[in-house]
Amino acid sequence: MHHLDVVRLLGFDAPARPEDEYGRVVPEDFEFLAGAVPAGVFAGSVLLERPDAVPVRSLEEFTRPTSMRIGDMERSLRSRDQGLWLPLHPEPGGMVPWGRSATDGVLLWDTTVGDTADWTTVVTDDDFQLWLDLPFSASESVGRALLGRPEGVPAFETVEEYESGSFWKVADDMRATATALSKPDIGAVEELVARIRNIGVPGIRQYARELVDGAAENTKTPDLVWPEDYLAVMREFPGGVIAGMRVFPVAEAARPTEDPVFLQWGELEGRAFGWLALTADPQEWRVAWTEPGDTSPTHLTEQTFASFLRRRLRGDDSLF
Repeated sequence: MHHLDVVRLLGFDAPARPEDEYGRVVPEDFEFLAGAVPAGVFAGSVLLERPDAVPVRSLEEFTRPTSMRIGDMERSLRSRDQGLWLPLHPEPGGMVPWGRSATDGVLLWDTTVGDTADWTTVVTDDDFQLWLDLPFSASESVGRALLGRPEGVPAFETVEEYESGSFWKVADDMRATATALSKPDIGAVEELVARIRNIGVPGIRQYARELVDGAAENTKTPDLVWPEDYLAVMREFPGGVIAGMRVFPVAEAARPTEDPVFLQWGELEGRAFGWLALTADPQEWRVAWTEPGDTSPTHLTEQTFASFLRRRLRGDDSLF
């Protein structure tokens, strides 16, 4: 979605801008959106980091208000001995925050490529354990949130309107999530899905389901069926990192390896993680992993995809 479409969708007028000055430091679609729309909340869920002025003249100046948040991310990951597939600013190519969610998550740019027009979005939760990799610009992320928002949620609210309006729905949803997660008998899939949904940015679930549906249509083996717990999670999670583990987008899962019964869906510190497909029934597949260059998988016979990731989210990093 073009940033002009987002502005029109919000009902604001698109201001004129000097073409040659935008997009030099941060993506021009973000600068345009920040200049066209007042401070507030999109779809009851997304807030922009507001630059002092546009066009942005310095990345250091732009990131100064979020430097403490970046520090929180680094300390949280370090305390858990976790890494990411991308660095954080100010490292070269580091992720740069451009917004936040109403549930205190962070929206960042993947700045790996030099051209700011090609920067895409990464979304993380408030605990920095879920990192969702999205191929969208800031304006398209906002546009998808607008189109995917629940019925009755305004497209845009000023901060004052939000505090007396959508804030209460967000608070109710967060309480419901906390209640669900506190259940001693909560299932692994239910826990993962609740955590992912708690990020609270509309449009993500729709995109994740697009990926699952597309993978089903494009697979060269139409009879391939993945484990139900995997599909239930991936209909919410488009790919990224869960508790330090890289989880591939669904189109890249079940990739063949040297071992014909080992189907890879992720990786951790160079190790390949997947299933040992020892039976024709995917519901019986269990997690396995291999060291780099090793063709003998270690089989975790009690761990499904969902139970293994839940174990990591709960702080158990055991590989056995």
